[in-house]
Parts: sequence; structure tokens; C-alpha cells
Amino acid sequence: MKPIIVLFAFFLFAFLGNAQENQVKIGDQLIIGEPAGTLYQSINVPRKNFIIKKGGIPNMSTLKNSVVTVTKISHSDNPTITFKKSNGRKFFKAYRSLTAELNGAIDSGEMTVYHHQKKGTPIN
Repeated sequence: MKPIIVLFAFFLFAFLGNAQENQVKIGDQLIIGEPAGTLYQSINVPRKNFIIKKGGIPNMSTLKNSVVTVTKISHSDNPTITFKKSNGRKFFKAYRSLTAELNGAIDSGEMTVYHHQKKGTPIN
């Protein structure tokens, strides 16, 4: 009986730790990583023909390693975030903001939380 209780407590703490880890607020910065497959699954990227119609350049590799700032969050079971580039530029030279499913993007590694580092501070 004791091992079951210990195992249950372990999973409960792991779940609570994971739930607190994904607490993203407006103004937080994230980094866009590589897509889970050939295309981004959780980040809502416009199709190439729509990017071209708006006069943009549909180069998906420009998303990788982009630092973005969260501008809007829909509070639901599966929150959707709206974000813009932190440097003020447009995505594909056509879109000011994009959206993503927060939990899916973080779990798949398509987005990670950006941790600031001061100059001269060693990385642990």
C-alpha cells in the first residue's frame, strides 16, 4: 500500500511542477524552435500562398530561434497565445503577429521560455 501512495505523491508533484512551468504571462518572451515534423504543428503559420499574396517571403527557416513576446492569452483548457517578434520586425515581412497553442508548442519543443542572461554571467 505504501509504494502506491509514494508513487501517487510523486506523480502529483510532477504534474503540479509541470503545470506551474507552463505559466506564461503577457509580456513574457519565448523562443521559437524547430518544428516537430516538417511543419509547425502548434504554431499557426500562414500557408505559403497567403504569405506571397501579402507581399511576404515564405521562408520558414526565419522562424527558427526567433525571440517573441506574448501579447495576448486566451485562458481556457488549451490556451492560445498571440505573439509578436521582440525586435519589432514582421514575420515573413508580412505579419505583425502569429498565434500558437501554448501547451502543444511547449510540450513539442516548438517554443521554449526565454531566460535572460546578463553580460558576464556564466551559464550553468
